[in-house]
Amino acid sequence: MTLKDLGWERYSTDLPMETLPLETTVARVAVENRGSYLLYSTVGELEGIMRGKFMHGKKANSVYPKVGDWVVFEKLADEKKAIITAILPRISQLSRNKAGEEAAEQIIAANIDTVFIVQGLDGDFNLSRLERYVAMAQAGNCQPIILLNKCDLAPDASAKLAQVETALPGVPAILTSATQNLGIEQVRSLITTGLSLVFVGSSGAGKSTLINNLLGTARQKTGATRLTDSRGKHTTTKRELIVLDSGGVLIDTPGMRELGLWTQSENSIRETFDDIEALQKKCKFNDCDHERSQGCAIVAAVTNGALPQERYQSFLKLTREAQARQRKTWK
Repeated sequence: MTLKDLGWERYSTDLPMETLPLETTVARVAVENRGSYLLYSTVGELEGIMRGKFMHGKKANSVYPKVGDWVVFEKLADEKKAIITAILPRISQLSRNKAGEEAAEQIIAANIDTVFIVQGLDGDFNLSRLERYVAMAQAGNCQPIILLNKCDLAPDASAKLAQVETALPGVPAILTSATQNLGIEQVRSLITTGLSLVFVGSSGAGKSTLINNLLGTARQKTGATRLTDSRGKHTTTKRELIVLDSGGVLIDTPGMRELGLWTQSENSIRETFDDIEALQKKCKFNDCDHERSQGCAIVAAVTNGALPQERYQSFLKLTREAQARQRKTWK
């Protein structure tokens, strides 16, 4: 295993040369365990533990190493263990507001290039949830790609794809069927050596089956889905970085029931809704609230049918969440 395989060349180009550590002291976090970490490095797999002084004092969970992080380590002599001495800067990350918490960031994966957002077309399809995932990816400086899985089970798969392409212009969307091997080569063509990607989506959407197909082996555990809503059990129980033989690394994640956005800027929401952003420039007043203000071009577009009501409501909901998150963070 080389650092190039792990994505180091792609990552390190964004850092100043004078800050780069020796490659023999760099590792990538593959699994986060309780109190320790599985690290991949040029000297093989290591069990990493944080330096003692780092553990003292109350710190936000997000400042600790996460899957995908690059860290500097000191290997212990004659042991497969290492002390993590520093966490290198994150150039991107996928984050959400921790379930059940107020203004607490939970990092799903760090230093990610591409986020594959998986939704099953057997009952899991939800356009508003897709918009939320896309906003989450773009807020963290990641490229979202939508995989509409189980297309073989949906007679209206092409119509669903068209609906997504209309609602989220500029975001690639692919019809796939992991069980029927449909669209897999198209997905595989997007994965190159050194690329870091993460699979996200609801339980039962088919993430692990897609990953098994890409790996060419049944490495990830899969399970059946409920007939009522196409949701499944959490067959993936922890985040894990996997190195692909064909190049690139991927991170599988447990299904997420809650998608509270963690974002510090309304601009990251508007990037997802660029059609609404264009309309906003036509509003009569700069401080238009896009709900009750006179001369609102967005409300006018909804009224005349140019902007779907569902998309408008998603925009409002995500914007309010971003504003609320900012207020809580400022306190």
